[in-house]
Amino acid sequence: MKCLYITQEYAPLFSEGGLGLSSAALPAALDGRHGTHHDLVLPYYPRLVNHLELRTEEVCVLPERRVTGIRASATVHRLLDHQHSGDIFLIRADAWYDRPGMYRDEEYRPFGDEAARGAFFGWCVAEWATVTQQGYDLVHGNDWQSGGALAHFRDRFPDLPLILTIHNGLYSGELRTEELDALSLPMSALRMLREHADGRPSLLLAALLAADTVVTCSTGYVDDLLRETRGTAVGAALERVRPTGIVFGVDAGLWDPAAVDRPTYPYDASTVQLGKQLNKQELQKTLELRGDENVPVIGVCSRLVHEKGSDLLLEALEPMLRGQTAQLVLMGPADGHLREALGALRADVPEFLAYVPRFDQDIAWLTYAGADLTVMPSRVEPCGLNQLIAYRYGTLPVASPVGGLRDTVVDVRVDPVAGCGFLIPEHSVKAVRSTVSEALAWLERPNVPSAVRTRVMRQDWSWARTARQYAQVYAGLGRRAA
Repeated sequence: MKCLYITQEYAPLFSEGGLGLSSAALPAALDGRHGTHHDLVLPYYPRLVNHLELRTEEVCVLPERRVTGIRASATVHRLLDHQHSGDIFLIRADAWYDRPGMYRDEEYRPFGDEAARGAFFGWCVAEWATVTQQGYDLVHGNDWQSGGALAHFRDRFPDLPLILTIHNGLYSGELRTEELDALSLPMSALRMLREHADGRPSLLLAALLAADTVVTCSTGYVDDLLRETRGTAVGAALERVRPTGIVFGVDAGLWDPAAVDRPTYPYDASTVQLGKQLNKQELQKTLELRGDENVPVIGVCSRLVHEKGSDLLLEALEPMLRGQTAQLVLMGPADGHLREALGALRADVPEFLAYVPRFDQDIAWLTYAGADLTVMPSRVEPCGLNQLIAYRYGTLPVASPVGGLRDTVVDVRVDPVAGCGFLIPEHSVKAVRSTVSEALAWLERPNVPSAVRTRVMRQDWSWARTARQYAQVYAGLGRRAA
């Protein structure tokens, strides 16, 4: 089965989070174990390509196209020297993508024309596949940015199976009704949007109306998404397709605590206690925190935004940092007000708070290996790769019972036999603080934490498990097409 995988990210080259990791891992796992062949297509980000000194070759020139008043041309490039088994194609349109960030400006504000960019990208992908006669058996889109492409594929190839994975339904690529005709969407998609949008069209809705099957990143998130969108056009479309929930995996090679030639001291489940101790020392030293093995370290590698509950996290932990009873390591881009609050608190407690404002792989490895806990008071969490990565390193999560967190975190206080973390009962500063305090007290128990760390490190959250379930979805689409 020859598949086209449409995405905006590909780790480690073009990535801001889980989408990039899944785009690298899922197609590879399917190709390696289930007989598929995936090509990937995503935007060409000039600044990242230049910064990383990547090599590409131009393979197709597309005609100019006008979207919302901007007339631009595009070329398709094949990325050279990568690890994926298939081809990786990059849609180059500098008028739309030559910007400081992938999605946001220097102040971490979303680009105002993001939906128009998505529409232009979608037309380019479908046009390229049409004129070059790629002959795909299945097209797999990801999130709302694939909405334009899926709409075009549905219009041009009515019998071609289309699958949409929703990584985060919070973002929908909202459109203004008055600009629909300027987005170069096919007439069939425009008719469907006008019929079903109820005055709130979006590229996510366009994707849902085009797709044969929809998958989200966990069964818990299916329930959350249906509840949150009930009574809307998106909700009605989701009810029509009834999404399947499949928990994503983690790259066992990338996130391997036993790996050598990394800034971490290698360890496995049998040596987790010593490994955590040595890596905590190294983490404290590297980030200039006070070197004290008796002070627990909380490590969080995540975007620091409202949906992640980062405001709750910072306010809840501030008394512990000021009281010097815990240290906090944060890594990831932050919303403006959180960035300011972090700066002020860091100035007051420099030995107890470290902040790395962008993703750094070495620091990420060291954080997961050296931290005692990771805290995820998320308001929305479709899958939550962070807790799954944390398990690999014997780092226990303190998490809200939402989405994929509800599927993957069992509270050790309720179920000592299968427990693997701690659940926060509600979205409040008080609840976050009290749950973290209880988790820190639990860590003081003799022998028990080490046994739980050993157990969680032996869990299987691999991409092989995820790929098996996706292969069943693919097979169902293939039978339907036949």
